[in-house]
Amino acid sequence: MPNKSSALTPDALAMLDTIARNGSFAAAARELGRAPSALTYSVRQLEDALDVLLFDRRSGQAQFTAAGAALLHEARRLLADLDAV
Repeated sequence: MPNKSSALTPDALAMLDTIARNGSFAAAARELGRAPSALTYSVRQLEDALDVLLFDRRSGQAQFTAAGAALLHEARRLLADLDAV
């Protein structure tokens, strides 16, 4: 399992943004050209590395938890900073 610092890669942050923009793991997986199960596995690995749930899985939609929403906010800021560089 990756540690916190190695888990928070630009690709992982972009994955969270893609899920948020698409509203579901399946739609995000299609945009990313990945199988939904592979995307779900990547999210689970990120959650395990950070030791926090990022999504509420009780509904069919990709609903962020409070921690997930906070990470998404920072992820978008960091991705914008990377684009600016």
